[in-house]
Amino acid sequence: MTKRMVIGPLLAVLVAGSAAAQTPGGPPVNLSLGSVSASSSVYAFSVGLAGAVRKYDPAISVTAVEGGGGFDHARLMKQKVLDFSVSGSPATMDAVRRGTGGFQREGAWEPVRLMFMRNFNVTRIYVRADAAQKSGIRTWSNLSKQPFNPGVPGTRDMQRVIEANQMFSTGVTMLPGSLDDAGDQLRTGRIIGMAKGSPHDRFDAAMLAAHYSTPLTVIGFTAEQAARLKEKDPIGNTFVTTPKGGIRDLPEIGPIEEMNSAVMVMSSSNMSQAVAYRLIKAVYAGWKEINEAFPPTAGLDPVRDAIGQTPDVDGMVFHAGIIQYAKERNIPVPARFIPPEYVGPK
Repeated sequence: MTKRMVIGPLLAVLVAGSAAAQTPGGPPVNLSLGSVSASSSVYAFSVGLAGAVRKYDPAISVTAVEGGGGFDHARLMKQKVLDFSVSGSPATMDAVRRGTGGFQREGAWEPVRLMFMRNFNVTRIYVRADAAQKSGIRTWSNLSKQPFNPGVPGTRDMQRVIEANQMFSTGVTMLPGSLDDAGDQLRTGRIIGMAKGSPHDRFDAAMLAAHYSTPLTVIGFTAEQAARLKEKDPIGNTFVTTPKGGIRDLPEIGPIEEMNSAVMVMSSSNMSQAVAYRLIKAVYAGWKEINEAFPPTAGLDPVRDAIGQTPDVDGMVFHAGIIQYAKERNIPVPARFIPPEYVGPK
């Protein structure tokens, strides 16, 4: 082998190394993102996320892989096919870590980690405005003996409302039915309200359409009721305090306690702290673009709200790179959320 032949490859390595060193975020990284189907409205979040990361840390290449939900993505992360997923939640993480529910066949997998917020929904309790005014309906307890649709059959929203009715012996007259049936019954007055999963800061689209013909208001639970429900099931019965002005369609409403469920980006400790740190820096830089692609993220802080929406349950830990970034931004991080592999100030 001649000297020219030796110098050539060395020069190539030096040039490549110099280019990587000049990359704003760090060396090139390829990441596979577990996404929903392109036919889902949530797919826009995956596209917005990949685009924002590519723009603000060009050395990170994110490839969105269409597939199932949180448990499917967790299986693929365990197999190291995916690096992270847009379909996580504290409840999903708890099942994966313990090997229960949708992850029972795979067995417990400790490396799973929460990352940052995608969006959160509320189980919003809509009531006809005229009935609320006439009967003085302000909280869940005021619905006693009233005809009410508990939500779309088969949804967690419906299950939670029925459980609340049973726990507090409210005596609400439950009249289940499809969304179309509920809309007709609201308009004709056969029911005075219904529960419907909705974005945190606005009406659900179907309920907004109903609101135009039959004005609606929104009620919530008392703080005491919320505490009792959370005590019964800390992971499944989470709540959020919606402040006054927090519902753009009814700015006069609030503060009220509403059932909620958070969906987060989820990863594992197989992703290094350095890479996750770069990823979240790019996400924050491009959060406006992500909001434009997927409006339900608007008004949320991706890390602060993810931490705030995670229940106080053993085993709920965030990725080390997220903890590093949170510490830098002075976002309070409870010690229980810090994983054992985290390196940095406690």
